Amino acid sequence: MGLSASDALRRLLWGGEGDRLRATWRILLGFAVVLGALLTGSRLLGRVDVPGVLVNGPVALIVLFAVGAYALVASLVPGERPVRGYGLALDRRWARDFLAAVAVGCVFQGLVTALLLATGTGRVVETLSPGVASGGGAPAVAVAVAATAVGFVGVALWEELLFRGVFIVNASEGLAARGLEPRRAVLVAGVASVLAFGPAHAVVAAQGASPIFAAGQAMAAAVYFAAAYVLTGSLAFPVGLHFATNFWTVSVFGLADSGFPALVRLDRSLGAGAIELLLVVLPTLVMLGLIVGWVRVTRGDVSADEALAEAVRRRHGSAAGE
Repeated sequence: MGLSASDALRRLLWGGEGDRLRATWRILLGFAVVLGALLTGSRLLGRVDVPGVLVNGPVALIVLFAVGAYALVASLVPGERPVRGYGLALDRRWARDFLAAVAVGCVFQGLVTALLLATGTGRVVETLSPGVASGGGAPAVAVAVAATAVGFVGVALWEELLFRGVFIVNASEGLAARGLEPRRAVLVAGVASVLAFGPAHAVVAAQGASPIFAAGQAMAAAVYFAAAYVLTGSLAFPVGLHFATNFWTVSVFGLADSGFPALVRLDRSLGAGAIELLLVVLPTLVMLGLIVGWVRVTRGDVSADEALAEAVRRRHGSAAGE
């Protein structure tokens, strides 16, 4: 006797074990809730007259709303893990990893900037630029810089929660449930997250960068963000790297004609030649080396995080439930 329509739908969503949503739906749930909340929050914020000096700072409030909405939904879905289960356990170790990642990200961006200047693909056009804080004096500039930093922490948090935490963990469990060896499942899920994140960020080329360079840079960033997450099992390091990357390229060596306050503004001219390849590959290798070094010092073993691997091992061979 065949399954009824309701039983078929239930099995499609929940799997044969019926204790949790299938991996695919868990990923889609996370993206739908967070992106939906971000869109709703953005529309509501658009009705408020926000002072220009706050630049993107209010984004952080929208992100808190979105992450909170997802935490609430996750708590109501049987078998779904809380957001801390994706690497958002805010403790002393998390803070240490985050701060170390910010430092590593600044070293990485410093190398990129040095190469831009050395190769002539970057040219200083302005220094100590107040951006939207022009005319407001030092206090306005300080507020704008602080708001920029807060805003980019928010951006890094929601993107890493989705593309690294929700995506990699659930994709790993789904692959392992279908027979793939757990550590290999984590690796494949990491690669899949690169393919999901990179193209989504490559479609909008930065000022002065060709689409090909933007695509290569986005894919490289996706690689080291994923590596940081898989090796630490925490969102702290990828969030710190992501924040440092955005903040440096906006407010330390920012884009020309940007409204964000910047220490220095660079006019970039990036095509798709050998120099541009060097600008992507060399800093990325240095970044991966620094990530591995931090993991070696703080964890001892450079491999997929044990807690992440163990969570995946528990689902190995349980295809009916995934």
